[in-house]
Amino acid sequence: MMQKRTLYSLLLTSFILVFAFTSAIAQEVTVDSKSVARCQEQSIDLMLTNPDAISAFEIILEVTSTSGGAFFTDVNVVWDDNLTVLTNRIIDVIAHYDGTPDTIRIAGMLIDAGDVCLDPSTDLVVGEVVFTTNDVCDGTIELAGTDFVYQSIPVSTASTQFVDCATTTLVPVVVNTGTVTVANQAPTIEGIADATLHWGTAYSGAAFGDDPDLVNGCEGITFSKGTPAPADLSVQNDGTIYWLTTGADVGNHEVTVVVTDECGATAQTTFFICVENTPPEITCPTDTVRIIWGETAGGIVTGFDPDGGPNSLAYSVAGFNGPGAPSINPATGVWEWVTIEDNPYLGLFQLDLAVTDGGNIDPPCAPANADTCSVYVLVIPTIRATIEKTHGTIQGNSEEVSIYLDSLIDPEIEMGGFDFLIHYDASALYFQSAVPGQMLVDCGWEYFTFRYGANGNCGPSACPSGVLRVVAMAETNNGANHPACFSADDPINGTNAGQLVSLSFLVTNDRTFECMYVPIRWIWYDCGDNTISSKSGDTLFLSDEVFDYDSSLSVHNLGAEFPSFYGANASCDTEDKYFPLRLVDFYNGGIDIVCADSIDGRGDLNLNGLLNEIADAVLYTNYFVYGLGVFNYVDAQTAASDVNADGIPLTVGDLVYQIRIIVGDAQAYPKSIAPTAVDMVINNGRMSITNNVPMGAAFVVAEGQVTPELLANDMDMMYAYDAANNQTRILVYSISTNSFTGEFLDVQGELVTVEMATYEGHPVKIEMIPSEFRLAQNYPNPFNPTTTISFDVPVATSYNLTIYNINGQEVERFAGTAEAGVFEVEWDASNVGSGVYFYRLEAGDFSATKKMVLVK
Repeated sequence: MMQKRTLYSLLLTSFILVFAFTSAIAQEVTVDSKSVARCQEQSIDLMLTNPDAISAFEIILEVTSTSGGAFFTDVNVVWDDNLTVLTNRIIDVIAHYDGTPDTIRIAGMLIDAGDVCLDPSTDLVVGEVVFTTNDVCDGTIELAGTDFVYQSIPVSTASTQFVDCATTTLVPVVVNTGTVTVANQAPTIEGIADATLHWGTAYSGAAFGDDPDLVNGCEGITFSKGTPAPADLSVQNDGTIYWLTTGADVGNHEVTVVVTDECGATAQTTFFICVENTPPEITCPTDTVRIIWGETAGGIVTGFDPDGGPNSLAYSVAGFNGPGAPSINPATGVWEWVTIEDNPYLGLFQLDLAVTDGGNIDPPCAPANADTCSVYVLVIPTIRATIEKTHGTIQGNSEEVSIYLDSLIDPEIEMGGFDFLIHYDASALYFQSAVPGQMLVDCGWEYFTFRYGANGNCGPSACPSGVLRVVAMAETNNGANHPACFSADDPINGTNAGQLVSLSFLVTNDRTFECMYVPIRWIWYDCGDNTISSKSGDTLFLSDEVFDYDSSLSVHNLGAEFPSFYGANASCDTEDKYFPLRLVDFYNGGIDIVCADSIDGRGDLNLNGLLNEIADAVLYTNYFVYGLGVFNYVDAQTAASDVNADGIPLTVGDLVYQIRIIVGDAQAYPKSIAPTAVDMVINNGRMSITNNVPMGAAFVVAEGQVTPELLANDMDMMYAYDAANNQTRILVYSISTNSFTGEFLDVQGELVTVEMATYEGHPVKIEMIPSEFRLAQNYPNPFNPTTTISFDVPVATSYNLTIYNINGQEVERFAGTAEAGVFEVEWDASNVGSGVYFYRLEAGDFSATKKMVLVK
């Protein structure tokens, strides 16, 4: 009580207390709020906001439990180092530690010599309330401003208040209540490693958990089994896990373990126990079974179960790719297959036999309960492998080239796979794809792939450009699965059965390849290239002869070094038990590119057999205005459109040259010439050529629907709106011998493309020259972190491009000299912050400023 009176007396005597409070704005005491754990020692800040200097303050707080029975088991106040003035201070804490409201009173005053007033401040931390929470699962404690009743002094009640430094009057203060939320922290549980064990053995493990509240001394956790989990698996309170498995438990089992704290909060983890079964093993004869039509093939397979269960072994037929119905004794493994004298029984057949122990299947833990082996009959075909030679291929189109197989049916020979290496001219052909041929599709081959370039495996290194590898196998599991089909004249499978591969190439549009034959040839980098495997995989078939498309003489050469086009050389002939056999004749093929004039004559655009007549020119002008829709046979008419023979179809130069031919001013097939460079200026939509170069025609495409105005004298104009593309197509030309220069067209719209040709029909390279200075909006905008700023310069000049921030401070400057044209500057804003920036261009007498936004 003496402290209370002393505090009040000091306030009275030091600061000339008046009973009428002065008005103040935003005088605040803020009590921080915080969420804390059970039984945890923590602190919250006490903050002052005083717009004016003060010479004293008094803070009175009531600490109240507002929910959940939460209260402080210990509470105190400490001064903060931020408070360096008002050094005469008092702390008075009345605490009960049982849920009864506590009272906190602190004060600071300017009394001591050398002390000064507290300057205006905002949220200045003057002290911290240090406390410890009680053991409740959740609840709240409120620290709010309150009045304090003094005993035996004239002014009996006080509240939180400041003393103004200048006037020494008391200033009322708003107290912003703080809340301490006591919250239980949920427990955690460690992950448990998945386990794998064999059926009949036991799993023993443990779960481990934690709870953040444990360190505060008022928490405990227990473990239990959750869902899902095996019924006979147990989890003890201390986390011990135990499970004795049986044969019925084979498979992957999910196990859930739960940890719970004293407040009922939980956490759980799941892991898997894989109960394995070792499948049985089956052994088939290693030699191929060979029989004659009408005979019965038979044998025995034996099975072994390493773990003796979980059930007795049983044998079955797992698959068969031939006619008839083979059978097997389920208890002994004795099998047989009865054949008859009929064509479907000729060829290579695979009989798959299986043994099982009947265990559960649950991949990937228990992926199998059986083993399979296969019995084969080997029949090897005599083989002719041919690359197709196509005819009349149009440039710029795709062409399909087949690799096909011609073979004779021989009851002792069958094919199981192939590895082909193909060479083509990469400058004339662009490889697109390879797909299985009809034979592979019909026979159900299981593996097909192609590789080239870095993954082509040409000898010890990558394949060079123009080399392609194609690999296929009939069976990918255990040996080759060869269906009984060999060639187009195969009586079993019929037409197209001999097609192994279909290759797709894009034929170059380079007119220098016109009318040429592009070969596609077999090539060898080592002995494994261009080989065919027997069905069983024990015999490899190599090249016997190699023929070019147009020759009946073999180019096969055993002495040729790799790489070569002449077959597998003598180093591939070995004396091993299963030595390679030379049974394959390889025939080269290719693509015959059609001659353009064999399709339709150059200049015969309407395909009527008459070259370069007036109807062709009319159709050509319609193309520029209306597009490809005016053609009935696009490929043929495009090929006939290259009137000036420069290798580029459908150009304005072709139209100009055709008109000159029609009026008798030129002959067909002129000498090719490099494009002519001209400068073009666009001023308010008016287009003009500044060079004194006569133009024969201009083709302009404008955005949207516009109405152009022809400015050139003695010229004709056609235009039409293309609604599908929202463009207007405009053609300026002369059906006679006229030409133009200077201003020629007025187009009030944005230009998409401009194409011109000289009076001689030569192509034109156009340089766009602006008619005036212009600063464009940066792009992109907003941007992060780079953007491009462009500006138009009608004449060569020096320039300064300066970038400013929102405060007008210079951020970056670009300076230099720009030639006439469109100039671009890229700004990298990585080193500045987000915001609005301005850029200003100064060039000659021109200046302009625009705004841009950087968003990071």
